[in-house]
Amino acid sequence: MTKILYNAAIGKKTEKIPLWLMRQAGRYLPEYREIRKQHSTLQMFKTPNIAAEVTLQPLKRFQLDGAILYADILLIPDALELGLNFIEKEGPKFEKTIRSQNDLNNLLNLTENIEKLIEKLSYVGETLDKVKTRLDKNVTLLGFAGAPFTVASYMIEGGSSKGEFFECKKLMFNQPDVFHSLMNILTKVTIAYLKMQIKAGAEVIQLFESWSGALSADQYNEFCLPYTKKIVDEIKMHAPVIHFFGQGAHLTKQLLEINPNVYGVDWRQNLDKVSAQLKETYISLQGNLDPLLLYAPTDRLLDHLEKCLIDGSKHQYGYIFNLGHGCTQHTPIEKVAELVKFVNAFRL
Repeated sequence: MTKILYNAAIGKKTEKIPLWLMRQAGRYLPEYREIRKQHSTLQMFKTPNIAAEVTLQPLKRFQLDGAILYADILLIPDALELGLNFIEKEGPKFEKTIRSQNDLNNLLNLTENIEKLIEKLSYVGETLDKVKTRLDKNVTLLGFAGAPFTVASYMIEGGSSKGEFFECKKLMFNQPDVFHSLMNILTKVTIAYLKMQIKAGAEVIQLFESWSGALSADQYNEFCLPYTKKIVDEIKMHAPVIHFFGQGAHLTKQLLEINPNVYGVDWRQNLDKVSAQLKETYISLQGNLDPLLLYAPTDRLLDHLEKCLIDGSKHQYGYIFNLGHGCTQHTPIEKVAELVKFVNAFRL
């Protein structure tokens, strides 16, 4: 049994570059849309038979080395009873927000018994259990969670911040004790949640720091780094951790302090330069093709893809190919097929 994605995640060089795609299971697949016609997004996440089927759908079409759990980074705040809904063409919305000590007190009560809270998320473990029995022996099963700041931003804003993070930063600056308490809560719950995923079969964990670009380096140090580092330190003892930074080029020093097994890079950075910054760290590399290149003519797509693979494969530790962010709703399936075929055939 050779799980090359797992091997790359623990720092090993692999002859073939392992491949998976963020949002590889989702709305660009017609078979997904057929299921979606019959169920709400939240119902799909919470029904293990459906979530397992959606997780496996892209692997039936494409030769991928990883299966990423079909779930969402906002399932923890949903379990914390904030009232999560996914609104068509608007995205996630919460009925309740966290903007004061009174709001926080409700969460403190709910997290007094972490085991009981994690039981509310047991459907995620059931999904992983169902997927692992149906996976090819060479495919790595990935679990994931949102990093605390990214998840907190939705809980404070009541949905997507649309790039401003207005309420989130107001809370950080005006009520820092409340913000830190929220981050502590999310850190504690996320560790328990990821351990549950690993117990259920997740072999590699990705931590999504999708909105790190909203923070300056100093803000990240104060409000984010200690919590993310605690999660990574704890989970690394059980499974390799990929830490994905969105718009985080200015946070390389912080990444090195967090010290994940793998640095997930968005498309804004040059892999060759990032690799040089990771010299002698033993941190593997993941990334980082711009997902909108999948809309480009094939020759342009493959030119950029080849450069990405050349730069990534030169990294002295493990390298995993991925997009620099997720597949979009209208990503052309035929371009995904071309990308997968090219990566699988590539040798330096």
